[in-house]
Amino acid sequence: MASGSAQGMHSLSTILKPVTSRLEDVATTQSSQTSSSLRSPTANAHDSLANHVNAPSAPVPPPPPPPPPAAAAEELTPAVKAYAEDIIAGPLADFVSKSKEIGGASLFPKLADAQLAFLKMASSHVKPANPNSLAPLLKPQADEMQAIMEAKDKLGRGKEGREWGACLSVMGEGVSAWGWVQVEPAPAPFVAEMKNAAQFWADRVTKQFKDSNPAAVAWGKSFITLLDALQAYVKQWHTTGVTWNPKGSPTPTSMPTSGAAPSAPGPPPPPPPPATAPTARAPAGGHAALLADLNRGGTVTSGLRKVDASQMTHKNPELRATGGVPDTKKTPPAVKAKPGSLAQTPKKPPRLELEDGNKWMVEYQEDNKNIVIEHTELHQTVHIFNCKNSVIKISGKINAVVMVACKKTAIVMESAVSSLSITSSPSFEVQITGTLPTVQIDTTDSGQVYLSKECMEVVEIITSKTSSINISVPTGEGGDFEERPVPEQMKSTIVKGKLVTEIVEHAG
Repeated sequence: MASGSAQGMHSLSTILKPVTSRLEDVATTQSSQTSSSLRSPTANAHDSLANHVNAPSAPVPPPPPPPPPAAAAEELTPAVKAYAEDIIAGPLADFVSKSKEIGGASLFPKLADAQLAFLKMASSHVKPANPNSLAPLLKPQADEMQAIMEAKDKLGRGKEGREWGACLSVMGEGVSAWGWVQVEPAPAPFVAEMKNAAQFWADRVTKQFKDSNPAAVAWGKSFITLLDALQAYVKQWHTTGVTWNPKGSPTPTSMPTSGAAPSAPGPPPPPPPPATAPTARAPAGGHAALLADLNRGGTVTSGLRKVDASQMTHKNPELRATGGVPDTKKTPPAVKAKPGSLAQTPKKPPRLELEDGNKWMVEYQEDNKNIVIEHTELHQTVHIFNCKNSVIKISGKINAVVMVACKKTAIVMESAVSSLSITSSPSFEVQITGTLPTVQIDTTDSGQVYLSKECMEVVEIITSKTSSINISVPTGEGGDFEERPVPEQMKSTIVKGKLVTEIVEHAG
């Protein structure tokens, strides 16, 4: 009985063992599913991101080097600042604007930029001991002034140049004012003289365009305003000449390229010629052309024309009798002659009239010794232009007299409130019977000025670029005069660091 019971228990154990093993597998499966269902929906994404971060990546490039520190702003002297503000940013900008209104472009900004660069350089350097060393430093300004004069001459030769001739002359006369940097010891009066010469033509611009083109009139006035501002600037900051820095560094041999102020960009360069186009060789002569042909070697004969048998004189005796072979080539068209000089231009009719009630215009008079201006008033001025071998008599007291581009012309005047200005008028004569405070003579050779007794006590005579100028002063009641030449030769010395100029006297 006991053995039967033991066998029954063994059989039950055998049956339950697979069941227990199966239950353990089921429990393990359910536990795994429960753990999986409890993970957050973004867990897989986090695992993926973690794997991506932990994965080895490409080396990160080093950061770019820091930019270089900005250069310190250049310290400008008050004189340089005043030129930039009172000239370039003020009246020059207005003049450029007026130039655009009449459909033109101005070359003066480039000239002003070159002069500003020169003044910057002078403010930080010592004045050179040798005046010849200034030439390369002034070359940029000279080039810009030359460009303006060449543009004026080129435009004046065209059809439109005749219409705008007065405007071109305003620029041609006024551009010389920027040469004050070479004038010592009184550059401001030099600018005033150039302004007076330009004023003459500006008045003609006003007369020509006052009804037809008010913009041209405003343009002329803006240029005179620019010259007035330049004169005031020079008088304030450069009274006796360009202001240098006595404690600065030695003067450079040429203008630094970085010192020039930025200017408007120039026009784009022309397109390159086609690759197949032959290069034309400019005609040349003399030794230079001979050497150039010799350097060409065997190609020197490449331009010769082949001659056929009918043109060979040794094969055709009849050609020797005619003296040569007829040229079958076409003759080139005749080259147009360039416009003639001013001396070949047709003469303009003489003119003597009162303009706008305050300007007497005496122009293009020739061989006329009986010109009389009467019934004058105190506010009137007399403008004498391009007269030859003539005599002008001015009665009464007037404001001023200006004579420009005359030759062998004489003036007999009573009195004037302001001045008598003579420019580019060789072989002149002037007689003053009353009083006159100032006589200005510029760019003139050979002249005679006769003063009255009343004028001797008050008159000042200013000369620039003149020669053979004589002043005759009265010596007695009989009307006799004594001639006194104006000095032409000066001697300058350095006394205690200052320039002292004296007249060279020749004894003997």
